[in-house]
Amino acid sequence: MTTQTVPPADPAGARTGLGPDDDRRSAAVRGLEHEIGTMLRRIRRGLGERAVQVHPELNTTSYLLLSTLNEQGARRAAELAELFSLDKGSVSRAVHQLVELGLVERTPDPGDGRASLLSVTPETVRRLGEVHGQRRENVDDRLVGWKPEEIEELAQGLGRLNLALAD
Repeated sequence: MTTQTVPPADPAGARTGLGPDDDRRSAAVRGLEHEIGTMLRRIRRGLGERAVQVHPELNTTSYLLLSTLNEQGARRAAELAELFSLDKGSVSRAVHQLVELGLVERTPDPGDGRASLLSVTPETVRRLGEVHGQRRENVDDRLVGWKPEEIEELAQGLGRLNLALAD
């Protein structure tokens, strides 16, 4: 039986004593982390901009909850808290804001009369449709020089990354 040894880690957490392929992989992972960080900052900024397009008083967290309700249908606040790994207080405040702004309505949960289901209003569906349509057009405009197969390849790669990073 052959045992494989793992090279020791340096204080920064990188392995030492690796070959050229491992150095290339390490550099590639660092480059990927950098690009993901850049993308996340752009996404965060874009989410804030879209939130304001839906309603001037809407914040990013509330926008994400609203978009999720629009895409996935009625949900309990506790489900949203779990989905986004938020505490129930934060979700409760966001839901209160969404209800006050007329973007979400509460209805009794038929499965548990003590709970409420949250769903978007027809006006919210319209507003989100406009914002999402503008976002798709913006992305399409920015990828004007890309071939469809390049876009598909990127989408597939991001899908693989999402699966690899899933809890």
